[in-house]
Amino acid sequence: RFIDSVNMKIIVCIKQLVHVYARTGMNPSERFLEPEDKIPMVNPFDEVALEMGLRVKESLGQGEVTLLTLGPIIAESEVRRCLGMGANRLVQIEADPHMEPWRKSFFLARAIQEIGDGLILCGKESVDRRSGQVAAYVAHRLGLPFVSAVVSVTMNPRTGTVEAERRAGRGVREIIKCSLPAVLSVDMGLEVRLPRFEDKQRALSAPFETRVYSEEGDPARTLVRTIFPPRPRPKKVFTPDSRLEAFERIQQLLMGSRVEKKGTMLTGTVETQVAGIVSFLKEHGLAGKKRE
Repeated sequence: RFIDSVNMKIIVCIKQLVHVYARTGMNPSERFLEPEDKIPMVNPFDEVALEMGLRVKESLGQGEVTLLTLGPIIAESEVRRCLGMGANRLVQIEADPHMEPWRKSFFLARAIQEIGDGLILCGKESVDRRSGQVAAYVAHRLGLPFVSAVVSVTMNPRTGTVEAERRAGRGVREIIKCSLPAVLSVDMGLEVRLPRFEDKQRALSAPFETRVYSEEGDPARTLVRTIFPPRPRPKKVFTPDSRLEAFERIQQLLMGSRVEKKGTMLTGTVETQVAGIVSFLKEHGLAGKKRE
């Protein structure tokens, strides 16, 4: 399928969240949080997805980058900074941002269908929930190809395809080719640009488009019962030998343990040390064999 680069639609889903960087409060019922302990921000993975979308637009020379966010605007300054980076507009969906991923994909897919499909980019995961499911659910609802953990992308408008390089784990990289439109979830790897002062000023007066959809749709398929931090893994503490002197016990604590190393210390001249190394290699069968 031929893709019109002039009217190319690049949609980037961004999530607004509140990052807790400290707990300076005194009230345990409020989890020791004060208003100053929370910073509204845009999900860092989504910022990288926006950078990727802007680079695709620049490579094509034309196109439109649309930001799509779910829920009320709680990080307006950060959202406008994303507009200043080069996005053309922002579409806000009036809905509960704390719903489960399957319900989120319902509203996002509705908005994408109205905006027009093309290249849909999402962050691999959010730093608060880390479910990593929304992008896959959106692709499922739209019936589009999906590639996860993408670090770079190359688009070919003539053939209507995109080549995505992704992390496959353990240092392995894959290059996957799929047809457009497609949904990609983006991993860290690109350096996010900083907007210019003129672009930041322009973004301050940019209007937000609001979409309201009926709450009717597919019911939730998952239920988060509770969220708790991982169980701590205490490090085994080394206990020094009480039979030793105080100086030796302190030395053991500083060194971690007292390990008797096996081996022979070679001393003497260079010739005698080389002879000792050669004899060691011959003794262990590592040297002295004739080549056939």
